[in-house]
Amino acid sequence: MTRFILKSAMARALAVSMISMGCGGKSGPEMAKVSGIVSVQGKTMTKGSISFIATDPTRGNANSKIGPDGSYNLQTREPGDGAELGSYTIMVSDLDPDSLNTAAPGEPVKKHVSDIPKKYENPATSGISKTVARGSNVFDIQLD
Repeated sequence: MTRFILKSAMARALAVSMISMGCGGKSGPEMAKVSGIVSVQGKTMTKGSISFIATDPTRGNANSKIGPDGSYNLQTREPGDGAELGSYTIMVSDLDPDSLNTAAPGEPVKKHVSDIPKKYENPATSGISKTVARGSNVFDIQLD
């Protein structure tokens, strides 16, 4: 009898989890691919990062490292997953994230001098906004 109750409880738990997962389908907010090229005064950036800051605080932000060719591909939760649909303000930094790594723990990090105007490092002052829509979004970002 105990064995039957245990098997029955396990079967119900499995059924509930399958239903809540949509029988294997993806759950969570709708995402879209977002990529592009970042340039400053007509020259592609060769390092740095770009962040899309959601205007709705219930949505996640999306980020990407800027590649040596100026390209970026946003991720929110895992590499290349893109961004949730909706509006974003954008911030850009020319700080190479890898430059924060030091050879030894506790070693001082080299001071960074930015080659782009400081206003782009803050989403409230960058003056750049984009809306992510369904499908593939390509946003080339041009900085002054």
